[in-house]
Amino acid sequence: MEVSTFLGLFWGWMIVIVSGMLFVRPSVLRELKKLVVEDRGYGIMYGLLSIFLGLGTVILHNVWALNGQGFITIIAWLALLKGIYVIAYPEPSKKTDFEVRILSTRIALAIVGALALWMLVVIYMK
Repeated sequence: MEVSTFLGLFWGWMIVIVSGMLFVRPSVLRELKKLVVEDRGYGIMYGLLSIFLGLGTVILHNVWALNGQGFITIIAWLALLKGIYVIAYPEPSKKTDFEVRILSTRIALAIVGALALWMLVVIYMK
Protein backbone atom coordinates (compact mmCIF):
# COMPACT_ATOMS: atom_id res chain seq x y z
CA MET A 1 0.00 0.00 0.00
CA GLU A 2 1.43 3.35 -0.95
CA VAL A 3 1.75 6.21 1.52
CA SER A 4 -1.00 8.32 -0.08
CA THR A 5 -3.51 5.50 0.13
CA PHE A 6 -2.64 4.70 3.74
CA LEU A 7 -2.81 8.34 4.85
CA GLY A 8 -6.03 8.87 2.90
CA LEU A 9 -7.64 5.90 4.62
CA PHE A 10 -6.22 6.86 8.03
CA TRP A 11 -7.28 10.52 7.91
CA GLY A 12 -10.53 9.76 6.10
CA TRP A 13 -11.76 7.18 8.59
CA MET A 14 -10.49 9.14 11.58
CA ILE A 15 -12.29 12.29 10.46
CA VAL A 16 -15.51 10.45 9.59
CA ILE A 17 -15.57 8.61 12.93
CA VAL A 18 -14.68 11.60 15.13
CA SER A 19 -16.83 14.14 13.28
CA GLY A 20 -19.74 11.69 13.22
CA MET A 21 -19.52 11.07 16.96
CA LEU A 22 -19.23 14.75 17.84
CA PHE A 23 -21.92 15.84 15.38
CA VAL A 24 -24.43 13.23 16.54
CA ARG A 25 -23.66 13.74 20.26
CA PRO A 26 -23.43 17.52 20.85
CA SER A 27 -23.16 16.94 24.61
CA VAL A 28 -19.82 15.19 24.10
CA LEU A 29 -18.67 18.08 21.90
CA ARG A 30 -19.62 20.57 24.62
CA GLU A 31 -17.72 18.63 27.30
CA LEU A 32 -14.66 18.28 25.08
CA LYS A 33 -14.65 21.99 24.21
CA LYS A 34 -14.95 22.92 27.89
CA LEU A 35 -12.05 20.65 28.83
CA VAL A 36 -9.75 21.95 26.11
CA VAL A 37 -10.53 25.61 26.79
CA GLU A 38 -10.77 25.62 30.59
CA ASP A 39 -8.10 23.06 31.53
CA ARG A 40 -4.69 24.08 30.19
CA GLY A 41 -3.37 20.52 30.51
CA TYR A 42 -6.02 19.14 28.17
CA GLY A 43 -5.40 22.02 25.76
CA ILE A 44 -1.67 21.26 25.66
CA MET A 45 -2.27 17.54 25.12
CA TYR A 46 -4.78 18.30 22.36
CA GLY A 47 -2.30 20.67 20.73
CA LEU A 48 0.59 18.21 20.98
CA LEU A 49 -1.50 15.41 19.47
CA SER A 50 -2.52 17.70 16.60
CA ILE A 51 1.11 18.71 16.04
CA PHE A 52 2.25 15.08 16.15
CA LEU A 53 -0.34 13.86 13.63
CA GLY A 54 -0.06 16.91 11.39
CA LEU A 55 3.74 17.06 11.32
CA GLY A 56 4.08 13.33 10.71
CA THR A 57 1.74 13.53 7.75
CA VAL A 58 3.36 16.71 6.36
CA ILE A 59 6.80 15.08 6.50
CA LEU A 60 5.58 11.88 4.83
CA HIS A 61 3.16 13.40 2.35
CA ASN A 62 3.54 17.05 1.31
CA VAL A 63 1.84 16.77 -2.09
CA TRP A 64 0.08 19.85 -3.43
CA ALA A 65 -2.47 18.83 -6.07
CA LEU A 66 -6.16 19.32 -6.78
CA ASN A 67 -7.20 15.78 -5.82
CA GLY A 68 -7.41 13.48 -2.81
CA GLN A 69 -3.65 13.70 -2.23
CA GLY A 70 -3.90 17.47 -1.97
CA PHE A 71 -6.76 17.12 0.50
CA ILE A 72 -4.55 14.91 2.70
CA THR A 73 -1.86 17.61 2.64
CA ILE A 74 -4.35 20.35 3.52
CA ILE A 75 -5.74 18.33 6.44
CA ALA A 76 -2.20 17.67 7.68
CA TRP A 77 -1.23 21.35 7.54
CA LEU A 78 -4.49 22.36 9.25
CA ALA A 79 -3.86 19.85 12.05
CA LEU A 80 -0.28 21.11 12.48
CA LEU A 81 -1.28 24.78 12.51
CA LYS A 82 -4.25 24.11 14.83
CA GLY A 83 -1.96 22.34 17.32
CA ILE A 84 0.52 25.22 17.29
CA TYR A 85 -2.29 27.77 17.70
CA VAL A 86 -3.97 25.92 20.59
CA ILE A 87 -0.72 25.73 22.54
CA ALA A 88 0.66 29.18 21.70
CA TYR A 89 -2.56 31.23 21.91
CA PRO A 90 -5.09 29.72 24.35
CA GLU A 91 -6.55 33.13 25.31
CA PRO A 92 -8.63 33.91 22.16
CA SER A 93 -10.71 30.76 22.54
CA LYS A 94 -11.60 31.78 26.10
CA LYS A 95 -12.90 35.15 24.90
CA THR A 96 -15.19 33.72 22.21
CA ASP A 97 -18.79 32.97 23.17
CA PHE A 98 -19.10 29.27 24.00
CA GLU A 99 -22.24 28.71 21.89
CA VAL A 100 -20.56 30.37 18.89
CA ARG A 101 -17.60 27.98 19.28
CA ILE A 102 -19.97 24.99 19.39
CA LEU A 103 -21.90 26.13 16.31
CA SER A 104 -18.77 26.90 14.28
CA THR A 105 -17.27 23.55 15.28
CA ARG A 106 -20.42 21.67 14.21
CA ILE A 107 -20.37 23.45 10.83
CA ALA A 108 -16.69 22.60 10.38
CA LEU A 109 -17.37 18.97 11.38
CA ALA A 110 -20.10 18.68 8.75
CA ILE A 111 -17.91 20.15 6.00
CA VAL A 112 -14.75 18.24 6.82
CA GLY A 113 -16.71 15.02 7.42
CA ALA A 114 -18.34 15.30 3.99
CA LEU A 115 -14.95 15.94 2.35
CA ALA A 116 -13.46 12.95 4.18
CA LEU A 117 -16.32 10.75 2.94
CA TRP A 118 -15.62 11.98 -0.59
CA MET A 119 -11.94 11.12 -0.17
CA LEU A 120 -12.78 7.62 1.07
CA VAL A 121 -15.11 7.03 -1.86
CA VAL A 122 -12.38 8.13 -4.28
CA ILE A 123 -9.83 5.82 -2.64
CA TYR A 124 -12.14 2.80 -2.60
CA MET A 125 -13.23 3.37 -6.22
CA LYS A 126 -9.63 3.05 -7.49
